[in-house]
Amino acid sequence: MEDYRLHAPHLLSGGQKQRVAIAGILAMGPQYLVLDEPTAMLDPQGRKEVMNTVLRLNRESAITVVWITHHMEEAVNAHRIVVMDQGKVALEGSPSEVFRRAEFLESLALAVPTITRLGQMLAADGFTLPPAVLSVEEMVSLLCP
Repeated sequence: MEDYRLHAPHLLSGGQKQRVAIAGILAMGPQYLVLDEPTAMLDPQGRKEVMNTVLRLNRESAITVVWITHHMEEAVNAHRIVVMDQGKVALEGSPSEVFRRAEFLESLALAVPTITRLGQMLAADGFTLPPAVLSVEEMVSLLCP
């Protein structure tokens, strides 16, 4: 964000404003970062900027991140997913464990990531794929070894 240090705040994009807000929180030196729908009002580029920033913070600064979202595509990179329903834990596990339960997630009005759903459809048509493909790169490597 250094390139934007002289810009007025109202000239920043939504993703840039979110990153500035995260930077302000990080200045306090927290061990944990709790983000409630941090990409809800952002365009796809802004979503990607915020997600990449938070993933980098987690990886490089060892900050524990609790990411609350209804967008399952955002949960693919998590170490652990906890799915809540009516205030209770409905499902928890790694992304591959959680997303292989597509029908259950859909019963809670949550959509599995598009690539995961595609993998499940291809598996139903006879392709040999695991029940929870989580990325395009993984899908390509499985279909085109």
